[in-house]
Amino acid sequence: MNRKYLVDTTTHEYLCVGLKKGQDWVENNQKSLKTFMGSRPDKNKSDFQLLSGEYNDTSFFEKWIHNGTNFLFQY
Repeated sequence: MNRKYLVDTTTHEYLCVGLKKGQDWVENNQKSLKTFMGSRPDKNKSDFQLLSGEYNDTSFFEKWIHNGTNFLFQY
């Protein structure tokens, strides 16, 4: 399954914000999104940005979780 993630490369936390079901994307974790965005420690810095991407489960786990970014994980 493909998922869309937001990744904070400063804190190494991430949140799944979309799921691909068939040809369509379905929003995910919208209740947690505001809290996630508001809790970013660098959010007020002018160069603040989050990494976003679409990954299938295998490639996301390989790229991020094996590299130590599994501090926050919500589906």
